[in-house]
Amino acid sequence: EGGLVSRMEVLDSFESLLTNAELAEVLRENKKQGNENNRPAVVVEMEKRVSKYLAESPGRGATREHVEALIERLGQVSPVEGQPALKAVELHNLANLRPTQLVEVYAVLANAEARFGDDKLSHMIDVIGECLPLPQLSK
Repeated sequence: EGGLVSRMEVLDSFESLLTNAELAEVLRENKKQGNENNRPAVVVEMEKRVSKYLAESPGRGATREHVEALIERLGQVSPVEGQPALKAVELHNLANLRPTQLVEVYAVLANAEARFGDDKLSHMIDVIGECLPLPQLSK
């Protein structure tokens, strides 16, 4: 067959989600190691582009500790009886997108108003503001 084919099997697509803050940390560590010459140029270029995107994203400036505090506090927000709690992917999206208005939360959470009501959604926005730093202006 002429070569070794490697394959990655995805068992659960949401098993190991990374937030933008966690991904930025991984990319910074890769850059610190300085082994760009040992990786394909396309990988190095992709890392640069992803790093640039993350540096301009709403959640920029957040650290793993910020995100962990956010996820812990938002995980304590209980839904309306009979409604599903926040899912891991929703928590990660809230950390990544750092919504500051109800309309932005509605765009991130499925059936947000029915699941939590405006008061709890407003509380979520407050928690996001308390746990995640304000993005620094790009120079």
